[in-house]
Amino acid sequence: MLIDARTFIFLGANILLFYLSQLVNHGIVDAGIYLFLLGPMPVMPALYLRARTTFICMFLTGLWIDAACPVPFGFFTLLFVGTGTFISLMRHRLRAEHSQHPFILTHCFNLICIMLLSLTKGAGHYLVLELWIETALVVLASSLALWATTPWFFRLQRMLIAIFRLDPEPQGMPIR
Repeated sequence: MLIDARTFIFLGANILLFYLSQLVNHGIVDAGIYLFLLGPMPVMPALYLRARTTFICMFLTGLWIDAACPVPFGFFTLLFVGTGTFISLMRHRLRAEHSQHPFILTHCFNLICIMLLSLTKGAGHYLVLELWIETALVVLASSLALWATTPWFFRLQRMLIAIFRLDPEPQGMPIR
């Protein structure tokens, strides 16, 4: 098959997580803070899929988020494709079955996304203290929210793979 069927499961789960995080952000807009929950999106596709299907999934997810967020076009697409490629190259050292590896990758990617998004505001804002206070609050709130959402999100993806009776093993891994 040209595209692994699990690609559609991962893409649909990514769209669902983004939609739910936007709903939560709409509800807490009066608090002056928002949650940034993009961290879990590139982890499981990069750990489970072959390189070509990982690229397709990350590219489509990045385009979806680029279309919805007020950032320079291609920002999240390049970020997702780059992260998916990096995780795919390192996946022989990382185990998808162990929960700590995907969880750590999720937090690292989320932190990188938030910091790079803060840097897109322009060089004139780098010395403004309020920007870095807001960034620190977003990192803290998002990290706390990731503690609850990441295990649920990974279980959802694994459950959908089991429901559709697809191969639950990562593809293209070296034989151990």
